[in-house]
Amino acid sequence: MQFFSIIAKGGYIMYPIVVCSVMTLAIFLERWYVLRHSKEEVRKYIRAVRKALARKDLKAVWEVSQKFPMPASRVIMAGLKKCFSGQTKEAKEAMEIRAMQELPFYERRLSTLVVIANISPLLGLLGTVTGMIKTFTVIAAVGVGKPAEMAGGISEALLTTAAGLSVAIPTVVIHHYLSRLSEHIISDIERVTTEVLEVMEVTHPLVELESIPLPEDTKEDVSVSATQKEV
Repeated sequence: MQFFSIIAKGGYIMYPIVVCSVMTLAIFLERWYVLRHSKEEVRKYIRAVRKALARKDLKAVWEVSQKFPMPASRVIMAGLKKCFSGQTKEAKEAMEIRAMQELPFYERRLSTLVVIANISPLLGLLGTVTGMIKTFTVIAAVGVGKPAEMAGGISEALLTTAAGLSVAIPTVVIHHYLSRLSEHIISDIERVTTEVLEVMEVTHPLVELESIPLPEDTKEDVSVSATQKEV
């Protein structure tokens, strides 16, 4: 009950500040759950990929990637498709293009936190201005001899300032935490993709293509590549 009383004393500016706080909490809970879960899944996937890479077995990397449907596996599979079709030189570019499409998943909605962190103190400042306007309006009407009449405007000014800062400060901390979490995940993915590319450069996967369950479009690329080589 006291919470709603404070909001009422803070005036209309308090409502968008409260909305900002709810959005920050919602984004934090959703991103924290997704990123923590993704971090564990990516680590499991990377361990499995590195076991296959230790044997220079790109076929096993493909099979592992199919078992882990996630942005990281789709990036690596994009490179493997090029490699298996005899276009190893194009594998790196294919992985980079796919990474630009997939990896922003880990940074989703973090920009919203930046916006909230920036506008919350501004909303508090706006509330300060409106509160002071009310105070001076009262002074102009009844003079300074009635402090009780001025208390409402001063209270609104202080409450909105405090509320804006109370939302902005935790939002900055939350954004930093989630950004670091996403950066670690992306960094791990980039390292393992580099390792896959290094193995591609020293292997000849075309020999093993018949035993690998590739998509139809990749098989067509392989046949075209083989025809070109015969010519």
